[in-house]
Amino acid sequence: MTYRLLFSVATILIVLGIYYPGTSSFAQTKDTIKIQQSRKLDSVIIRTPFKRSATENKRFGIGTKLVAVPQESLAKMQMSSLADFIQKENAAYLKEYGRGMGAYISVRGTSASHTTIAWNGQSLSVPTMGQTDLSHIPLYFFDAMDIHIGGSSALYGDGSIGGSIQLKTKPKWERGAHGDVLVSAGSFGTLFTGGTMRLSNNKIESRSSVLYSIAGNNYRFENNTKPGRPEEYLNNAAYNNYGVLQELFGKIKNGGILSFSLLYLDFDRQIQPSVSLNDRPESYASIYDRNFKTSVGYNNSAKSFSYGVTASYSYDHQRYKEDVIAAHTFVASAEGEYKTEKVNIKGGLSGTYIKPVVHSYADSVYEERGNVYLLAKYTPFVPVTISAGLRYTLITNSTLPLMPSLDLRVMLLNRSGHTLSARASVSRSSKVPTLNDRYWGGEHLYLQSEKSLTAEGGFDYGWIKDSWSAEGFVTLYRSEVDDWIRWLPAGQVWRPQNIPEVLSHGAEAGLKITKEISDFKISLNTNYSFTNIVTVTPIWPEDPAKGEQLAYQPKHSLRASLRADIDKWSLYGGVYYTGTRTTLDIYDILPSYVLADIGLIYKFSLFGENFTANGVVKNITDASYQNVKFYAMPGRNWQISLQWKF
Repeated sequence: MTYRLLFSVATILIVLGIYYPGTSSFAQTKDTIKIQQSRKLDSVIIRTPFKRSATENKRFGIGTKLVAVPQESLAKMQMSSLADFIQKENAAYLKEYGRGMGAYISVRGTSASHTTIAWNGQSLSVPTMGQTDLSHIPLYFFDAMDIHIGGSSALYGDGSIGGSIQLKTKPKWERGAHGDVLVSAGSFGTLFTGGTMRLSNNKIESRSSVLYSIAGNNYRFENNTKPGRPEEYLNNAAYNNYGVLQELFGKIKNGGILSFSLLYLDFDRQIQPSVSLNDRPESYASIYDRNFKTSVGYNNSAKSFSYGVTASYSYDHQRYKEDVIAAHTFVASAEGEYKTEKVNIKGGLSGTYIKPVVHSYADSVYEERGNVYLLAKYTPFVPVTISAGLRYTLITNSTLPLMPSLDLRVMLLNRSGHTLSARASVSRSSKVPTLNDRYWGGEHLYLQSEKSLTAEGGFDYGWIKDSWSAEGFVTLYRSEVDDWIRWLPAGQVWRPQNIPEVLSHGAEAGLKITKEISDFKISLNTNYSFTNIVTVTPIWPEDPAKGEQLAYQPKHSLRASLRADIDKWSLYGGVYYTGTRTTLDIYDILPSYVLADIGLIYKFSLFGENFTANGVVKNITDASYQNVKFYAMPGRNWQISLQWKF
């Protein structure tokens, strides 16, 4: 079959790529406009001699909003999870079942399975459920992050209806031994330790990172299911997490770079009970997650042509009581790019084989995928850039339509320290039903693939003068999703069903202002999101949810943060507003809430070594709130850390 052929071809190309390398190092590209040579806005991406081509498709999404997050922005939250970062640095909504429990992202009102999350191009989503729990992905392991807002299946593949998050690690090629040790402690018995060692001779580089974290999570909360709303301490919410990251990079003849990566995450947690069951030990349970990812790759480039080949293997394992949900995933891929001054053309293909190990599936269940894509970008003259993409995917026992995209960016103003550009995009994205959707319970449900058509447009503005700089954006979007899959009650059990049509439309805006004089710098960053997502055509014509906001989707979200750097000191804080949400009952409304944090960073030297101390107080107003109904969230809490860099 076609997908088997693609898998075989990609594998052969990997072998050929290793033994027949190109002739020079990677060409450097930069799509971000420099406002001033001496200073760059945060959106400017600093390239390194090595880049993983699987994560660079972002360069073709010129009509959508891309947030490039450098390592410096991740540094103050290294002891935190990806969930914590997204919650505070972006207006995307996270559905959380408690501190350190399940946390699932929703971009523009879409579900958790509508945002692809990958590490160096390798998916972090569990293939059986098609989604990623952000609460047990540690920031400590990753060097940078790209957050792509909007439909992007042509760029990143099936599932990118709401957007994509691309986590990255990369070599630094610094001679000698370098690394760090991070120790952190906080409220509710929280401890975190992490260590990284980099060894390099500028030809070979090794990175070894480990981490371990635990939390008792016995925090106070108001039990709103009991008369008088008494205060109680949370039971059965402890967790422990450890992980290992190992990477090897080698420069070989003719400019080629060979890489090996391994990531292992082990996350054991008690399942936090609803507040009504907090004092009922007979209801307590635990869940165990194991995630193993490994890959080998080869990258090379000539003056106008670059290519990369990769083979990867993943094993995802989750156990709840006696139920096991696991899957083996094998992927082989190859891609190449041709570049001139005005034209970029990139294409790739991949083959995927997934073998689930699930007691509730039939023994014969497996999945094969074949994937081909083509991207192009053209700059006919300096102010105008056009890009287009097309992706085609074949999947066992399912069908996906072609996934095209068309983007436009026009520079309207670029003088006297001001830049103003307009962008627009139209794209079709899709998502195949997950393995659980199709096979849970030993049945084979023939569900339709989810399909979306997204149109959006916006403006990006930048200004710089003397010690001041500013950058802002505004985006308007409309997305129609057909055959949205939701699990709904069907008698005594829940079953997935296709909702004929869901409409999401809204607006996003952000502004960052920075003042910098000598060793003083202060910056204010705000992000606002308005999301209106409703069922247009329900499963049942008389469904009262028709025309109403989908459950657990706030219409309004606001994030505002302030940071001041003075010599070796940094003071930072933030305010985070989440609007009202309905539960599965459209008449049941969860109240809005506001959270506020404040933190302090101090960098110092001791005995010739460099240290960074970081302390933060979260939820300083001690607000009582629930992100998901009947699941308690913590009140005021603190965390301190000390990092030694060598």
